[in-house]
Formats: sequence, C-alpha cells, structure tokens
Amino acid sequence: IVVISISMYYYKSLKKTRKLQKEIYRQSIKAQESEQMKSAFINSICHEIRTPLNSINGFSEILIDESTPTEDKKEYQNIIQENTRILTSLLDSLIEVANLDSLTEALPLEDIEVTSICRTEMEYLQETEGKEGIQYLLDLPVKECIAHTHAQYLSLLLRSLLNNANKFTEKGIITLHCHIDEARQQVHISVTDTGCGIPADKHKEVFERFSKLNAFTPGNGLGLYLCQLIIRRLSGKISIDPTYTGGTRITVIL
Repeated sequence: IVVISISMYYYKSLKKTRKLQKEIYRQSIKAQESEQMKSAFINSICHEIRTPLNSINGFSEILIDESTPTEDKKEYQNIIQENTRILTSLLDSLIEVANLDSLTEALPLEDIEVTSICRTEMEYLQETEGKEGIQYLLDLPVKECIAHTHAQYLSLLLRSLLNNANKFTEKGIITLHCHIDEARQQVHISVTDTGCGIPADKHKEVFERFSKLNAFTPGNGLGLYLCQLIIRRLSGKISIDPTYTGGTRITVIL
C-alpha cells in the first residue's frame, strides 16, 4: 500500500509538472508573439508618423521658397493640410487607446439618438475621405433609435469602422445600417463594404492590440483594437459577420 501510494504521488506530481511545463512553454510562445507584434506595431507607427511629417516639412520648405510659382502654392498648402489631418488623426487614436486602456471608472452613459450620429459620421467620411468609385449608403430606421450609450465614443467607434471600410475598398458600396431589436432591447449597427475582406481565421486576431494583417498596407493597426476597447466600455459586442463574403461586415450590438 505504501509503495502504491508513493508511486501514485510521484505519478501525479510528474503529471502536474509536465502540465505546468506545457503552460510555461505556451505562455513563452505567446509572449514572443506579442513582442514581435509590438515591434512591428512600433515600426509601423514610426513609418506612419514619418510619412506625413516628411510631406509637411518638404512642402513647407517649397512654400517659403520665393521662386515657387503662386499657382502651385495653393496645391502645396492643401497637401500640408491633408498630411496634418492624417498626423492628428493618428495621434488622437494613440491617445484614445492609452486613455481607454488605463480607464478604471465606467463611462457615463445616457439615452442617445443613434441615427443622427450615423448620418453625421457618414457625411464626415464622404467629405474627408470620399472616393469616386464608391457609393456611400445609409440604411436607417424611420423612427428614432435610442440606445443607452456614450455619444462621443459611439461617434469615434463608427468613424473608425467607416474609415477602415473605406481604406480597404476601392470601388463598390459602403453601407451603414442600423435597426432596433425590440424583443432583445438592443440596437444593431453594421458597416458593410465590398472591399478585399478579412480571412475567416483572422476574424478574432484583427481586434487584438498591434494587429495588422498586411505590414505593407497603410494604417497603424489601431482601428479595430480601438473599436474593441470602446465597445467593452459601452457594454456591447462587436464581431465580423462570417456569413458575408462580398467584403467585410462588422456588426455592433448595444
């Protein structure tokens, strides 16, 4: 009995040790992957910041050059303004991610009319980033659509989703849809595009920090991660519709 008891003890200890070793190895691999993603993210951010800064610096020098034709100066001013907007948007995203990551208190929520925010954000996208080959459509309910949420962060969420759809769509349609699920007391919002789409095995990965499916495409890898942070603070859900194959459809439930 003593020998059997000792054998069982060592067997369980060995099994527990092996299980612990596997978990340590798994966490080590995960940490290495996270570090690689972090390095890639930092490199991407540096590139994203350097590009508009170089444009601003270069065209500013041309503007102050007295030999520059007057008719060209207006075009250079527009380029500087556009790159300033890009740089500001990037820094704003970094600040929002830092704020939401460190936030310990719950966001103050109130009843908000959602369709007006949808219209505002779609109009903003068309005015600032609109492409000739894309139709921008709104599919909204006729009656008011009220959600208990945070207006500023809901606007930021929709803006990020629309910008993401616009970035990866060259022609076709981008649709912002909203409807009320009376039975579940929920508001459903979706952004659908006809772009390149996201592979099914990457549907969860794209919402992670530092995630960027293609290192050679423009962008900083913050967009969908920021959306994930916001929706958690709004006590909602966000996901990619796996049944839609014409591009990407991202659905938000409040």
